[in-house]
Amino acid sequence: MPVAHLFSPSTLRAASRGALCTLLLAASGGAWTQVPPPVTTPVAEYQLKAAYIFNFAVFAEWPADALAAGDPLQLCAYAGNTLFDALQALADKTVNGHRLAVRALAGDSTRGCHLLVLDRQDRERWPLLHRSLTFASVLTVADDRQIAAAGAMLSLFMEDKRVVFDADLGPVRSARLLLSSKLLRLARSVQ
Repeated sequence: MPVAHLFSPSTLRAASRGALCTLLLAASGGAWTQVPPPVTTPVAEYQLKAAYIFNFAVFAEWPADALAAGDPLQLCAYAGNTLFDALQALADKTVNGHRLAVRALAGDSTRGCHLLVLDRQDRERWPLLHRSLTFASVLTVADDRQIAAAGAMLSLFMEDKRVVFDADLGPVRSARLLLSSKLLRLARSVQ
């Protein structure tokens, strides 16, 4: 082997790795110890769903007469919604130039809401809300299969320990909302 090849960068790196392994083996008394993987805290289901909802807002577009430039984007949910605490963590974040305001609803008025998050507790009020929101520019997100099947625009589900979502574009169009194709490509189904 030519002397020049013995001192090439790749030969030196290989020799250094071999020497380092030998040194580590000797220092450990001949026993290899396995380094445990870093500890990670799993993200709770509600926090993950709240992150999806935030991204739904990012990839949605409201008409100017429903959400003027610089106005806050109102994310609404009824008191007692299982996601409400996780949604509160989104307050004051910025979505496409709009400050996100999270509001707890009481009664059946959704006046001023741009995004409405519903869950199991809202099943009885959904038929009335659905009729009143038919042409309103309010993005409805259901965290409940019954509400999802009854006309919510976006629906969240747990499937194999993953959050997935479906999109129903009929009510989205009626509400004069636009959902980005980037978002729709991630949906489990689009109708």
